[in-house]
Amino acid sequence: MQIRRIFVLGGVTAALVLISAAGALAAKVNVRIEGKTRTLLSKANVPTRGGFLTRGGAPAGACPATSAAGALNVATKGRWGATFKSSLNDYELTSVLGERWTFTSPNYWAIWVNGKFASVGMCEIKLKRNDHLLFAVDPLKHPEHPLRLTAPSRARAGRAFTVTVNWLADNGKGKPLSGVRIMGATTNKRGRATITATKRGRLRLKASKTGYIRSAVAPVSVSG
Repeated sequence: MQIRRIFVLGGVTAALVLISAAGALAAKVNVRIEGKTRTLLSKANVPTRGGFLTRGGAPAGACPATSAAGALNVATKGRWGATFKSSLNDYELTSVLGERWTFTSPNYWAIWVNGKFASVGMCEIKLKRNDHLLFAVDPLKHPEHPLRLTAPSRARAGRAFTVTVNWLADNGKGKPLSGVRIMGATTNKRGRATITATKRGRLRLKASKTGYIRSAVAPVSVSG
């Protein structure tokens, strides 16, 4: 995996949001948060609004609530912490949903937008409808990359189906990953594994492997 230069900032504590006169509801975006050892927020489809975040010493007008910072604020209901750095005109994100990592610790909060690594602070990240935001704990010395798990939305009990696991480079390009265990099967060099559901119901598949950021949940509806 490649080494990347880190610019990512972000964060806050209790969120004071100045709502602009327009205050119009913006497009909804998806937010997922992966902690060091567990998923903190599997998925939240949240709206962003007009105005500006002013927590952590941010001056009015510096951090739009329609940015990635605003989406994080809504998704976590204000449970995030940071300090605004005037020299960078952005936040240094230090905690999310109770998990804290400062810039002096071995890990930091990385941000990925639609599978691509964000090289700017979260106040600078402009969002579009249905964008996917990932906030994830990432080691400073050995950067990790997110996993993407692809599976069919439907399957039949007793019949095998194939899933695929790729790891995402900084530019969002997927590369097959072998050795990932999913429901007793292991992905091959093409990142593929064949699994069989034994009974009806709904599967919530998730890929994880040491050295990588956990994937989002891939739901599979299993019929009889």
